[in-house]
Formats: sequence, C-alpha cells, structure tokens
Amino acid sequence: MSSITIRVANESDIDELVLLMRAYCDSSDEPHVAKPSSESLLTLCRTIVANPKDEGVYLVARQSINDNHHVMIGFASLFWSWTFLPYPGRQALINDLYVTPAVRGLGVAGSLIRACEDQARQRGDIKSIIWQTALENVSAQKVYERLGIIPSKCVDYEIDLLK
Repeated sequence: MSSITIRVANESDIDELVLLMRAYCDSSDEPHVAKPSSESLLTLCRTIVANPKDEGVYLVARQSINDNHHVMIGFASLFWSWTFLPYPGRQALINDLYVTPAVRGLGVAGSLIRACEDQARQRGDIKSIIWQTALENVSAQKVYERLGIIPSKCVDYEIDLLK
C-alpha cells in the first residue's frame, strides 16, 4: 500500500480540500441538512487556514501515488472553543471528519483523530476534545471504540437559526 501522511492544511491545500468538503457535504442523506455552496466552503477554508491560532486547523490525509503525486483522501476540522465543565478552559471540537470511500477501513479516520489529539496537545492549553456522531453511524463508533475512546454521557440539542 502507498504511504499516507497527515498534516495541517495550508494555503496550497485549499482547492483540493474544498473538493473533499463538497464530497462530504454531498454524502449526507439527511433531508434537513442544508448543502452549503462551494463558495461558502471556500470562504470557510480560507478563514480557518489563515487563522490557526484563533480558529482551529484542518488536518488533511494524503496518500502518495508516486514520489511526485499525493492525493487528499480525508480531512478533519479541529476548532478551538471554551468550556467550564468538566475542565474549565479551552477545549477542541472535531467538527467534521471525512475519509473518501475508497480508503475507508485502512485506519485513516483513526490516524486523523490521533493527529487532532497531537495538535490539541501541541497547542498546550486544550483540556479535552469533543465531537459527535449520528446514533446510526455504527461504523464510526466502532472506530472510536477501537481507539479506546468512550462516548460521553451528553445528549446534543440544536437550534436551527436558518429556519
């Protein structure tokens, strides 16, 4: 198998990252989820990549095809936030995690999660990392369990401000 590398996205990754984000958005089969325009994805990408200290980072997984060509096969968005409980201070949120269907099952998602953990630790002020997944997304839950990550006891609620 060709090698897979994970790193923080930079300006040169944005066009390819937007294409992967578009595939991620289009893969959602939930009828209530709005599909953002590629323009809005581009704006979001540029904002995050330009402000890693304040906003967060995108981590991108790339697979080498040959010595000169690497293809983006997945990404994770890691955003900075604040919390009071259980540890007052900064926390990180894995907001999105996507791996292209062709390479699922090869450990890319787990590697992206561990890379998120590394980024949070390197930042120095992050106390915890949180994220959510759909109840019916059993395959993702199995990945988390294999990594030794346990589910929280929280229930998510949402107010849709676009309605």
